Amino acid sequence: MTSARETILSRLEQARPPASEAPAAMSGPPRAGDEIGTLRRHIEAAGGRLQVVSRANGGLAGVRWPIDLDTTRHLHSSIPEVESRGVGTTSGSDRELADLDLCILPADFAVVENGAAWQIPARPRERSAALLAEHLVLVVDAQDLVPTMHEAYERIDLGDSHFGWFLCGPSKTADIEQALVLGAHGPKTMTLVLVDD
Repeated sequence: MTSARETILSRLEQARPPASEAPAAMSGPPRAGDEIGTLRRHIEAAGGRLQVVSRANGGLAGVRWPIDLDTTRHLHSSIPEVESRGVGTTSGSDRELADLDLCILPADFAVVENGAAWQIPARPRERSAALLAEHLVLVVDAQDLVPTMHEAYERIDLGDSHFGWFLCGPSKTADIEQALVLGAHGPKTMTLVLVDD
């Protein structure tokens, strides 16, 4: 006499589908011929801007910032070339970052096929600053361009960080009367700065 457990396991074994070969690896879409042009097109379609600067010509000194860097009162920067000031350095809470004019962050890489940049905040304050600033600038090395999201996901190590995000374009919504509003939930502008050799 067999137990109910053995009967169930036996029936499950009989119902097992036949073994089959593993599916072949999928190939991603073809690479864009003009990666910078394609990246620019996708970023602009999302409402952002792309700037390409050269290390040989001064690197970030050649950036056209969305607002005047010299007169900006409240700035959060996580890149060594630009210093934070105002609430970007003195804020004790996220609420105080509401006055932030500009946030400058490094990105790990950018995706050519959609213009998104992958960024892992080094500190929780970076995450808040990126959402609360009027203008967001992401800086990425031109060597860190990936053609497609297929390659992007291969580069992401989920065990490496507790949080990371793809950023592309300014905040926008058209929920109210189908009128497009920029900056309703985050930055009004977003610029991706590509630093090339």
